[in-house]
Amino acid sequence: MANLFFSGEKASKEEACKALMEYIAEIWEGRFTVTFHSDDGGWHIQAVLEVDDPDESLDPELREKFDAKWMGHRMVVLKVPTGHVDLFYKNK
Repeated sequence: MANLFFSGEKASKEEACKALMEYIAEIWEGRFTVTFHSDDGGWHIQAVLEVDDPDESLDPELREKFDAKWMGHRMVVLKVPTGHVDLFYKNK
């Protein structure tokens, strides 16, 4: 059964990506990008953040700035190693 928390109106993918890019630029100093990705739970928006060690937890203050829902879409924070954004998201 689908989670009712994520039901309801959603902004367009383009609008949600643009707004999340602007938001992250204000709170994150490293490289990042925003994408939509699909998994077993359906489509979600991803905040892809480059970090020195993806195995380390994000600072709790930073993690609190990312809700589970962004403009109606389920949101996932994906930590990736330095250089990943340019290598895998360069043409997107």
